[in-house]
Amino acid sequence: MRVTVELKAYLNKYSPGGERTFQQDLPDGATVQTLVSRLKLPDEDASVVVLNDRNADLDDALSEGDRVTFIPPLSGG
Repeated sequence: MRVTVELKAYLNKYSPGGERTFQQDLPDGATVQTLVSRLKLPDEDASVVVLNDRNADLDDALSEGDRVTFIPPLSGG
């Protein structure tokens, strides 16, 4: 299956081509965690995940055509 991935802010360094938005092929039955592993994205950097305009968890299943957005954790003072 193929999903669209969007990496916000500094997370684009985990993109295979260095782009913020790209297509990623995954096996059937893949979850958000499968995608995190495939991208070698540290779990702590995958703390905010949006799957098709809703908050998602790492164990959420993915489907053909899904859009997955990773937003780095917020910090500041």
